[in-house]
Amino acid sequence: MMTLNPFLVSRWHRCAPFVLAGLLWFASSVHGAPHPWEKVEIVLTAARDYPNPYVDVEVWVELSGPGFTKRCYGFWDGGRTYRVRVVATAPGQWTWRSGSNQDDPGLSGRTGAFAATEWTQQEKQENPVRRGFVRATPNGHALQYADGTPYFIQGEFMYPSGTWRYRWRDTDDAFDVGTPEAGFKDYIRYRKAQGFNMIFALSCFPIWSYEDGAPREATDGPDVGTKNPRAAKIHLRSAWQHGDEDRAMSMQDENGQRPFLFPGPPNTSRPEVCPNMFRINPRFFDNLDKKIDYANRQGFVVLLESLRRDIGPYLKAYYGVADREPLRNALFLYDRWLFARYQANSTIFGPIHLDRVDAREMTLPVADWRIGIDAYYQRYGAHPFGQLVSANPSPTTYAMWGHTDKTPWLSMHMAGNSPRDHTMSGHILRMFNLPNPLPVLFQEPSYIESDSSYDRYKNRVCTYSGVLSGGLAGVAYQAYGMNRGNREIPDRRFPPMWKAVTWGSAGEMRHAVTFMLTHGAKYQELKPADNLLSASRQGKSNFEGWSFCMRTDDKRLFKLYFEKNAARTDLSGALPDTTYKAQWFNPRTGEWTNVGDSGTLKSNAEGVISLPACPGAEDWCLSLSIKP
Repeated sequence: MMTLNPFLVSRWHRCAPFVLAGLLWFASSVHGAPHPWEKVEIVLTAARDYPNPYVDVEVWVELSGPGFTKRCYGFWDGGRTYRVRVVATAPGQWTWRSGSNQDDPGLSGRTGAFAATEWTQQEKQENPVRRGFVRATPNGHALQYADGTPYFIQGEFMYPSGTWRYRWRDTDDAFDVGTPEAGFKDYIRYRKAQGFNMIFALSCFPIWSYEDGAPREATDGPDVGTKNPRAAKIHLRSAWQHGDEDRAMSMQDENGQRPFLFPGPPNTSRPEVCPNMFRINPRFFDNLDKKIDYANRQGFVVLLESLRRDIGPYLKAYYGVADREPLRNALFLYDRWLFARYQANSTIFGPIHLDRVDAREMTLPVADWRIGIDAYYQRYGAHPFGQLVSANPSPTTYAMWGHTDKTPWLSMHMAGNSPRDHTMSGHILRMFNLPNPLPVLFQEPSYIESDSSYDRYKNRVCTYSGVLSGGLAGVAYQAYGMNRGNREIPDRRFPPMWKAVTWGSAGEMRHAVTFMLTHGAKYQELKPADNLLSASRQGKSNFEGWSFCMRTDDKRLFKLYFEKNAARTDLSGALPDTTYKAQWFNPRTGEWTNVGDSGTLKSNAEGVISLPACPGAEDWCLSLSIKP
């Protein structure tokens, strides 16, 4: 990352061009010349203090470079410091001019410039994130980096990445991931070796603290003393339980910092539990900065969600989450601040984590959450560097939020965590077939509880049924212990993270990527085609008997998956009288074997292929292809 001092740059920018060139050389020689898609940080220092800069102050720069002219917003980072983080989207000369909604000479009218130099091909091979931020393919069904290179997600859930549970160390000392000493870097390196290229993270858990009591907390409402019974109690959280104790898991950072300041609203009975959601603590996010930067340097994209659903009733009662005035709406303010802080990182943004909507889980309806999120995008528009936006849903983003006609800010659809079986494939198929489609990710296909053979099998069924029903954005893996950052012992239900990380089911996820990408970017042209199978969805169990098929329109590539006990079937829709290369793929081992002695299957005059029985009793994949 390159940091520019705007006072120095602004002063010298008004001088002769040769002086500016000298300044740029100085910045590059100290911090290294930035490359495209590499964070450049512009630091602005206000001339005066403000009562609440988190709420009251907006800062931005007008950034211009090759093929790019946009306003990029910044964020308050404590004291009089404001930061605007930007990237060059192409090599060449870039200039900026700062602005603010305040009449402050330290924030407005500063100017500067920097030069971006291209990465080498070897450097891009070493880290594909250097190819640019992820976006949809032209057909809207899959993902690619900005330079057009395919990006197929292989994601791991590390929700509390910003907390002490995924320990940050400034050193590069390595620790065995199978021990409690392992930290964030160790887990990232371990998963990288297994082919993972994304982590899922929640930015913070503002009300979760072990010291503050039970996982499911309630406090006096804002109308205490009135006769309104519905206002008597406000639910604070449905936190994950601390081991076997009736306490919430703690979610502070490594230095004991929490994301918002205390106390909260004065008219609650427990202000020590309730944070002030209009008073952010920027220092909590310092280590999260380092972790996201490190993940990007290791080739990982970060799907970063803002707040978890369980804080909803508290925000509505005290901090205006349903208020249509943006500056009184805590979700609007936090998303504004968070997205500005990480807009120069390779991220996919989630403005709310809303994977359940029911009374037991103590959350709010979509209509309430939508107010602040819609207000953000109406005011600021799409992210300047093109990051995708989605929201962890139940059961899908389409069911919860609608398509782009109702929710223009959505740029990737998701399927959520219920039902956790192959019946979710119908939801995914529905999203794939929408007009003006968006890439679809089956974000929470299955939860691995013990890594038993049945756990692994269920995970494979959910993974392959989701992908072959149109989930071409990629695959996601979720193991209890890792997703919670579980360090609690004893815990009779969930394993510690240093045990869960070594489970063999994680290694099987790589095989799904291999199966789909064997023919390169051709997978992006595949379309669900279960109707071409004479027997597809005929199983009696939610995990047995179903078959799935995808085919390209040119009929030159088929991808198929057969669950355990799937019926032997015929395949129609092939090119007539044509010989296909035919290979079985073992989703447990990643091994390819020929079908029969020749490794070929031939269609008849009607384009029908009689498929052989699977080579074993377990689930199997089949690939049929013709060379271009």
